[in-house]
Amino acid sequence: MVLGFNVDGMGDFDASEYSWYYGYEVIKPLLEQFVLDETSLDKSQLSILIPGCGNDPLLLDLYNAGFKYLTVFDYSQGAIDRQHDLLEYLPMGSDIDNIHLSVQDARSLPEEWSQLFDVIIEKGALDAIYLSGDGNFEQSVKEFERVLKKNSICISCSGVVPEDLRREGFSKEEWEWLRDGSDDLKAGSFVFRRR
Repeated sequence: MVLGFNVDGMGDFDASEYSWYYGYEVIKPLLEQFVLDETSLDKSQLSILIPGCGNDPLLLDLYNAGFKYLTVFDYSQGAIDRQHDLLEYLPMGSDIDNIHLSVQDARSLPEEWSQLFDVIIEKGALDAIYLSGDGNFEQSVKEFERVLKKNSICISCSGVVPEDLRREGFSKEEWEWLRDGSDDLKAGSFVFRRR
């Protein structure tokens, strides 16, 4: 035990208790197929945004897989504190200078983030945002569109947002649907390219 966390699960519970819907093993092939195979950038150069991180260890999984430019946010300071704690599991001497953690509102992201990111990976963040009230989902998707570079990828793992609202938010005028996860069993794995 380190910091009161179970090393295998990086917390008091098994690792599966901390992953929203599923872990990196489902995200990895999507990154390989829709990002790495489609870009000339090395994965260590890609700028990735992880909105609504909660206590999910995706940050560590991505870092350990060679992705080094990671920006992670949540509306909860407790979630960001948890991500800081997770960074302590990285090997001594790990270069974390390009990992940025902050408290943000997905409906109103910093202006300096405009067209900053190559990839957005959200696991359940848009579900929680949708459940928080009318218009919040649509506003957040517009912000995702603003901060994502043109022709870049958004991976969305979702099980709550109604299909008609998702199609409206990720409209085909602004987004190319590369993978429609509507028929996935546990939660949908959707992949969109910003036009």
